[in-house]
Amino acid sequence: MRHKKIKSLVEDVIRPSVSFIKKSRKRKNMPFKEIETILKIFFPKTKHHESSKGFFKHVFVIHSRARKIVLKIGRSKKHIRKDYTTYTRLPENIRNRYFAKIYWKHDFFMLQKYGKKAKVPERELHRLKDIGRKYGLKDIREANIMKFDNKFKIVDAERR
Repeated sequence: MRHKKIKSLVEDVIRPSVSFIKKSRKRKNMPFKEIETILKIFFPKTKHHESSKGFFKHVFVIHSRARKIVLKIGRSKKHIRKDYTTYTRLPENIRNRYFAKIYWKHDFFMLQKYGKKAKVPERELHRLKDIGRKYGLKDIREANIMKFDNKFKIVDAERR
């Protein structure tokens, strides 16, 4: 299991805290600000990536020793499950070549490899869109593509 420390933090600290906060404050919404403060205690370099905050998921960048990874937190389990099933339904030999690696998922949480924001060349964008069409992916646009080393990979897509 990769990134065991982060997974145990999610299972043992964050997940029970979310349940407690929701019950004690009689909330139905996900307490994203409280999760961010917990993450900052354990991972001081963690930052909430404002530009990557979508309607359904929030993204927290966690700096590992060797690479940047993100903890994606969804409003419901369904939003994380969609991304994970999209990733797992791609053929294994194609999966990590064109899609950013997903290490694990747990309820509302998913840990994924993270690249750099960069201008995607038009040719590369068309190539990734063609690959997405071939494997039944939609919502492949420049905002959902990042640069990993010298390659561009899809970070977020949905199945048709």
